[in-house]
Amino acid sequence: MADSFKQIETPQWMLELFKSIDELDTSEDSGFRIFDDNVALQFGTRTAHGIEDVKKFFIQLDEPFITQHFVDVVYQYGNAYFMQGKASLRKKGDPPEKSVLGAPLFNLLWFNDVGKVIRYVVDFPPEAAAAAGI
Repeated sequence: MADSFKQIETPQWMLELFKSIDELDTSEDSGFRIFDDNVALQFGTRTAHGIEDVKKFFIQLDEPFITQHFVDVVYQYGNAYFMQGKASLRKKGDPPEKSVLGAPLFNLLWFNDVGKVIRYVVDFPPEAAAAAGI
């Protein structure tokens, strides 16, 4: 039977990953555990290679912000997962009305044969990146 592109419920591992990114929790039992040690991240125009560099990347990127991710829809095609959602960003110390909504936010995650994410691609509208200063 051939793979098909199908809408699925949001996997728990994805919710745990976004929670860990939002909370900057890169501990061993955090949502980052879904990544292979050799994961490649493409975040807009930036890249990071290897789990430790990916963790450092998210800490450096999100540390100045209060971030919250929201999942709208998830699709699966074989070992690939596609998420469309949004992220609310606000610089720490700014009032809530200064929040920037990055939408649509797209995530594409490819798993290897041992069940770990080997490639992670994140993209968003250029105006959201400019408003957030990234």
